[in-house]
Amino acid sequence: HEFFHAWNVKRIRPDALGPFDYNNENYTKLLWVAEGLTSYYEALLLQRAGLMSERKFFEYNSNVIRNVEGKPGRRQQSVEEASFDAWVKYYRQDENSVNTQISYYDKGALLGLLLDLEIRRRSDGKKSLDDVMRSLYRDFSQKNRNYTPADMQRVCETAAGGSLDEFFNRFVRGRDDLDYNTGLNAVGLRLQTEAPNATAKAYLGADLANDNGKLIARRVYAGAPAYEQGLNTGDEIIALDGWRVTLDQFNKRLAEKQPGQTVNLTLFRAEELRSLTLKLGGRIEPEYRIVTVANPTSAQQNLYQTWLGKSLSE
Repeated sequence: HEFFHAWNVKRIRPDALGPFDYNNENYTKLLWVAEGLTSYYEALLLQRAGLMSERKFFEYNSNVIRNVEGKPGRRQQSVEEASFDAWVKYYRQDENSVNTQISYYDKGALLGLLLDLEIRRRSDGKKSLDDVMRSLYRDFSQKNRNYTPADMQRVCETAAGGSLDEFFNRFVRGRDDLDYNTGLNAVGLRLQTEAPNATAKAYLGADLANDNGKLIARRVYAGAPAYEQGLNTGDEIIALDGWRVTLDQFNKRLAEKQPGQTVNLTLFRAEELRSLTLKLGGRIEPEYRIVTVANPTSAQQNLYQTWLGKSLSE
């Protein structure tokens, strides 16, 4: 990651990053390119060098997808907004950040993946994100110029051979959920999100942690049963259904419940003892695995070969 920064950021510079001002905050909408695309290449370069297998490369990207999809904030903040707000939000996280923010590292890495595959698809494998980076280096770095968000889109469109306005409007400037399978399908892959024969389990939707012997709600996820029915971050949980619980005991008792059942929480909120009755939701834990499609076409196999330098195996 840091090695790639010697090229992407140190030489290929977003609009506000250079000449570098180390005394003040620098605001740019392009950290999803500066950091996110660097995160995409940090794994891709290891795969190209033979230091990371295809399986590990897919696991890397699947884990990034899990990180992005697990944050309700992805629907509240675009990746451009996340970039611009880094100084006032990303570097100042609070208990509600998971519901209001998205990481320009993680979502930017996935945008790098999807842009790479979209450019390869449209150009029949003749162009890629590599060509975008080379163009930024040639037309901006070597001419001592910084690039803007409009420049970034234009260079991507030149490589793709057509407009990418919908892509940038939805996924870069907008807050739409990323369309993984359209990109992955170009190279004969798909995103599998559920384990076969999985059944829904009782779901509360809060991250709990031990804090100096106290069981504390650290995060409560927007849209989850805990959020909708009144559990707050900072609540100290004393008992579940009348039984005093540690974190392990709480998780064990919750695992014995079924979706739709109710539980009673005894808790302290700001030193006030309270009782809270919650109806549990049901949830199948997403799996997020990148797998091969059935019967990939020759076009998919060829694009896969140009992308990872390997043959696509079913």
